[in-house]
Amino acid sequence: MAEEMKKKKFKSIFISDLHLGTSHCKAGLLLDLLKKIKFENLFLIGDIVDLWALNSHWYWDKNHSKVIEKFLKYSRKRNVKYIIGNHDMVFRDLLHKNYFQFGEIEICDFLIYNSVKEKQFLLIHGDQFDGFLRNLGWLYHLGDKTYDFVVYLNSLLNKIRKFFGKEYWSLAGYLKSKVKTALSNITKFETILIDYSKQHSVDGVICGHTHTPGMKMIDSCIYMNDGDWVDSCTFIAESKDGDFYLMDYNLKEISSLKL
Repeated sequence: MAEEMKKKKFKSIFISDLHLGTSHCKAGLLLDLLKKIKFENLFLIGDIVDLWALNSHWYWDKNHSKVIEKFLKYSRKRNVKYIIGNHDMVFRDLLHKNYFQFGEIEICDFLIYNSVKEKQFLLIHGDQFDGFLRNLGWLYHLGDKTYDFVVYLNSLLNKIRKFFGKEYWSLAGYLKSKVKTALSNITKFETILIDYSKQHSVDGVICGHTHTPGMKMIDSCIYMNDGDWVDSCTFIAESKDGDFYLMDYNLKEISSLKL
């Protein structure tokens, strides 16, 4: 009971790009986070299970199983929604009347979320708007392989940092912040999602896909990206008061948006 009282309480939690089924997935860090928080709604915004890995480097350990067990347990008493991404796009073939059920978890392509402060947000993974994915096909997978290698280096680096008592640090995030081409593509991605949101008369969008956590206003519309769990290990949380926070696995606040 005392442990429950210590948990940080939120209205809703938004997580994406966990990539269960790969060795890069930080399932252990997510499990540690879930012990520290309590929430009413959990939105899994794509690439939770990495089905692409079935063709090359499938990896599954007990922590991966525990994460799935946690999600199923939550769904019995709380609202859990799973939005499909590109690494789990096979699920789109199973959609009937825009959604299907896995236990008590509703799986769909997108959702409109009504926030505590009555703002409407489009919840979508974001791969639908990725020009590289739509138009370049196999080149996108080549880029994905390169990213896998960077994450592998990141894992080795952080093992060394941990040995010396230093905190986790994102190599991939650092490289993306320094490479102009990556920054340009991310900016284009953000702009496309904001334009789409405006066309559908919502106040903003919460997405994943780029593994680039962020929270900003773009042309009077709200853009939020919850990051990933292979590199940045971040998520978005809505407080009981209706404010939004971008936080890391240690509940460290990265940025906030008070509506």
